[in-house]
Amino acid sequence: MTRFLGGGALVCAISGIWILLYHAGMDVRRPDVTVPWGAALVLAAGWVWAGSRPVPVPPLRTVDPAPAPPTRLPMRRFRGVLPWLLTLLVVWPALSVVTEVSGRADGDDMRRIAAIQKAGAAVAKGRVVDVQSLVRNGNLWYDGDVTVELPVRTGGASHGTVEVLNAHFGQKQKDLGYSYELGNLDKALAATAPVPVLYAPTAPELGGVIDINGNVGRYAAADSPYAFSSAPGLTQFLLWVPGSLVLLVLLCTIPFLRALRAGRTLRSDARDGAALPAVRAKITSARRDDHTALGRRDGTVAVKSRHRLRFELEDGSELLIGAGTLGNGPKPQQLARLAARLGDRPGWLCGARNWRLIRHLQPVVFVTDEGEALWLTMEREDFERVIAPAGPVELDPERRVALCPTPSAVVAGAHWPWLGGMLLSYALTVLVLIGPMTSAASFWLTMLATTVLLASTVLLFRRRSRLGGRTGRWAVHETRAPEIGPA
Repeated sequence: MTRFLGGGALVCAISGIWILLYHAGMDVRRPDVTVPWGAALVLAAGWVWAGSRPVPVPPLRTVDPAPAPPTRLPMRRFRGVLPWLLTLLVVWPALSVVTEVSGRADGDDMRRIAAIQKAGAAVAKGRVVDVQSLVRNGNLWYDGDVTVELPVRTGGASHGTVEVLNAHFGQKQKDLGYSYELGNLDKALAATAPVPVLYAPTAPELGGVIDINGNVGRYAAADSPYAFSSAPGLTQFLLWVPGSLVLLVLLCTIPFLRALRAGRTLRSDARDGAALPAVRAKITSARRDDHTALGRRDGTVAVKSRHRLRFELEDGSELLIGAGTLGNGPKPQQLARLAARLGDRPGWLCGARNWRLIRHLQPVVFVTDEGEALWLTMEREDFERVIAPAGPVELDPERRVALCPTPSAVVAGAHWPWLGGMLLSYALTVLVLIGPMTSAASFWLTMLATTVLLASTVLLFRRRSRLGGRTGRWAVHETRAPEIGPA
């Protein structure tokens, strides 16, 4: 249920983002975008609710005699790719959504564009024959009302005039030059080369639109509510720049993927069918070691936590083992939930036959008698003391096991405030996408929605890092640095 709700929320969010970027229909109201995003929020709320419930513990099933470890050890091959896929499909386009929504046209322009699209939009070059008003809008633009002569198909006439309200002329375009002062723009416009205009040839009374060439082309291409067109130039730019940055980060993190090779060594040893060093064990609890030391600033302390699973071996001794390797196994904060699910279930704790070829942390896999596998990592000293000298155990080529389900990453104290921020950001964005307003209003509302979204995301990561390691039942072992004295 948790995966279904989380996956559905991602699909709805991604659909809304890409529809907005590639659907240039200028309807005043955009249910094609707001409905998927609303559904994503509802599913996300269900995901948080389902993920914050107690971990379901299946009934203990005794298997006698204890089965041998399998030769096929399951491994998540693409788990490390998921963050990159989410970045590709969500984070990059979300940056472009900000520019797309914040730069939305005025409400009157949107109504005019929508009416032109319904009547059959076309783009033609026409000559300005009259200028009613023209004002400077910043350093790059001039806005005004002009009359343009264009080819029409009404009343048997081949040419007619179209009124263009709130036309946007770029200072760098040929229709304006750097040499003209504001007082001489009327004459300059009348003497320029034809300018591209979006209009309806069969309904010139609807007026026309003069804008950036890329926008005019998009509006003409999306002549129906279901038509798609290429994203605007700024959106494409923002899609490429973060893409290059993420690719650079990926290249820098490739050396860290070597952590997966250790797990593959163990998996390869098992697949060869030869015996593996293994001991019988069971999980008894999850342990958290909290070490209190001096903080970075005077008058403060810092608490560093280490999360491990406590195993009990057949001889009654105990062993502490950490979380899995990169891309495999659970995160340290999830060990308490795993201990609740797998506690007191006996199984085999297996290591690699060629463990001497693995530096530092040793990968191990805990295979319960009931058929679930859990990837973990051990300190090399503990491995050499406990598992390496253990007698080799023959493997069963016919046995099949499944990976232990990964506990939910939801932390109620972090995800519910984040979801509230997402809801507020969505409400502000809906105001822009549903209610026609001025360009300035849409810009500032979008900036406010973006600020709320970023703030809630930062709060999510900070609270999750602080509360995640304290979710569930932990056996806490506290220590203090000698220099700070007793508590």
